[in-house]
Parts: sequence; C-alpha cells; structure tokens
Amino acid sequence: MTDLEKEAYKFVLQSLCECPLFMGTYDAKNGSELFMHGIASVMETIACKVSDDTYESFQKLFFENMEKSKKKWLTKE
Repeated sequence: MTDLEKEAYKFVLQSLCECPLFMGTYDAKNGSELFMHGIASVMETIACKVSDDTYESFQKLFFENMEKSKKKWLTKE
C-alpha cells in the first residue's frame, strides 16, 4: 500500500471518529450491540490499513467506549 493510500485511510478514520456512534458511544438500552460490533469491524479494517498501532489504539478505545455506554445505562436503572 502506498503512503498516499495510508493517508487516505487515516483521513477517513479521523473523519468517522468525529461521530460518537463510530467511536462506540451509543444508547446501550435501545441500540443493538451486534450493530455496534459491525461498525467496529468496519472501523478496525480501516484502522488496520493505516497501521498496526492505529488498529490497536482504535480497537482499545472503541471497546472502552462501548463498556462506558453499557455501564452508564445500567447505573440509570
């Protein structure tokens, strides 16, 4: 993969990460966890195209955010 292609993937990843949904922040009560795992798969593929470090960093952050979303919902009940 060329550096230009990597930069393009990086740009796409950064753009999508501005939306909370694409960072694993969602309405855990009404949202589908399976849907969020689907988003994670797509985002991980893009992050992997940028670099291994970007992939690992994204994956960690995404799932930490999903856990925060679930805990936030559980504490409201």
